[in-house]
Amino acid sequence: MGLLDCSSVYRKFSGQCTQCGHCTPACSSLEAAGMTLGDIARAMLAAERGTETREQVAMNIVMNPQLVQAVRGCFFCTSCKNTCFAHNDVCDLVYHARVDFQNLGLIEREAWSSVLVDQEWDIFTAYRAIHGIGYTDLTRHVETEDHAAETGFDVAFFPGCSLAAYGPELTREIFGAFEELGVSATMVDSCCGSSLKSAGFFNRAEALCARNVDEIVQSGAKQLVCVCPGCANDMGKALASKGADVQVVSLAKFLGDRGFEPKKPLPEGQICISKSCQDRDGSYLEQTCELLGLDPETPTIFHGCCGAGGAVSAFQPDRQAQQADEKLSFAPDGATVVTMCPTCTYTYAYRMMGAPRDISNKHYTELLFESQFDWGTVFYQLGSMWSGEYGPWLAEVFA
Repeated sequence: MGLLDCSSVYRKFSGQCTQCGHCTPACSSLEAAGMTLGDIARAMLAAERGTETREQVAMNIVMNPQLVQAVRGCFFCTSCKNTCFAHNDVCDLVYHARVDFQNLGLIEREAWSSVLVDQEWDIFTAYRAIHGIGYTDLTRHVETEDHAAETGFDVAFFPGCSLAAYGPELTREIFGAFEELGVSATMVDSCCGSSLKSAGFFNRAEALCARNVDEIVQSGAKQLVCVCPGCANDMGKALASKGADVQVVSLAKFLGDRGFEPKKPLPEGQICISKSCQDRDGSYLEQTCELLGLDPETPTIFHGCCGAGGAVSAFQPDRQAQQADEKLSFAPDGATVVTMCPTCTYTYAYRMMGAPRDISNKHYTELLFESQFDWGTVFYQLGSMWSGEYGPWLAEVFA
């Protein structure tokens, strides 16, 4: 093994890339760097060539600002992959480049200290602890003071970090729908680990998903119902790699297959669907539109990431706002932008708090159920965590 831990990935990618150049204009970060995906792989190998220490490799990378831009500026939205005739796996390339950046000390701690979702405390668990949000009564496959561990459930519900933290009433109402439909359910109160991969902790993200798989298998559930396309992708890969006999299904498809009727009418005015970049084949979007009874011609916003992906905000804070603005610009005044991923909903809400506009922002579950996100309260509570009595503790935990 060389000084870079992922040299083999770069060599493989270099051999597969045809250097056609189509990926560069598809990605604002690649365009700013003036690089192709193949150039990233070759530049990483060049940084290692002729060196004797990791410090020298790190210096070579730092001295190549185009390479740093291409790796740290990636949203993992796969817009570049959609243009690749060779169908190369861009996420695999950049995830592994982030691993080497992390191992070489090139990703600052403040970019990831609060999102180590495989540890006891991260921003989501801290928020929930401070504001009294918990789901021990719904995690029925786990033994608690109030109940013994159960098994043999029909489904395991995987709400994901953002929904479970910032929409507790909505999370509980969704869970209640399983019981209304006569389905026995338990909740897997965990994370898919995407933030770990963004920070360069690829192995830790895979280990977290593997632990989730063990938990799901122990629950006896035969279906894993995911709210977010990203969670579904990561958990689907983990289940397949461990040979688990568990089917991953979107919440929309699960509810639609059982005749679920939305609890409220659709909002008035134009509806625009913001496609999740993790929903690469559009199946999640299609299933959601069908459940909501939306016209097949409903406008869809496809253009890249919402701005939250890849921890780019820690590297170039302005780009998150720019990306969110670009996505939201597709929605006319008075429209409701409907998101597939709760993190997209969060990102748009945060951007619209700083730059208000005449549109509404909803996660698709808010069109299905009575409970809604209260983003004004969420952002106030997130901010007050640091200035209130828990501030010193948070500063120490995330130092």
